[in-house]
Amino acid sequence: MAEDAATQAGLGGKLFRAGFRALAALRGARAFHPDGLLLTGEFRGLNCDDLVLPEEPVAVIVRMSKGVGLPGRVPDALGLAVRIPSIDGLPWDLTLTTSGTGLVGRVLPRPARAWTTGRYSTLLPYRTEGELVWLSARAETSRHAEASLDALRRLVVEEPVTYLFETVRANGRRKPCATLTLHEVAEDSARLAFDPMLHHPRGWEPRPGWLTGLRERAYEGSREGR
Repeated sequence: MAEDAATQAGLGGKLFRAGFRALAALRGARAFHPDGLLLTGEFRGLNCDDLVLPEEPVAVIVRMSKGVGLPGRVPDALGLAVRIPSIDGLPWDLTLTTSGTGLVGRVLPRPARAWTTGRYSTLLPYRTEGELVWLSARAETSRHAEASLDALRRLVVEEPVTYLFETVRANGRRKPCATLTLHEVAEDSARLAFDPMLHHPRGWEPRPGWLTGLRERAYEGSREGR
């Protein structure tokens, strides 16, 4: 029985990978979050015992994108991806999407009308020290940037934009852990691939395992297809 289950899981992973490869090939871009804006910024850890972060600010690469790739300012599930070069000697790719709040809301993508309103969530939690922990982010600005890449570009060009990151427990307890400040717009790259399944620090394991396995197959298929 265990062998049959493993075989079915392997087949399911292959089909998932093939599906995302086909979708990426059809679009000629990432299967999801096809259009985005690459930015440079600074990630600064706060005094937080939930998460070991560099004591000094580090330069990071950020990609903000529209999940489905809907045109112009049409609301979409907005993405925020950050590559932190080293956490305890390992790179960490954080990928967050606009979501709701609460235990159910934070695991479901939610279309947003602007890059600067609402909350971003990792959707899937990490398991660390026996607990499930999500990461969440929200903009700390009164400025408004509707959900178009042009509006996002103007926002960052005018002046730096800061996002506050928090750890979120299953019981809803939040704790500030870092800030991300976006400084400049860079040229987007189709080859740049953020992969939170592969790139995470020791002791922070993406969960649940079966879903992270499918998600990794999706990332692989998307990379192959484009």
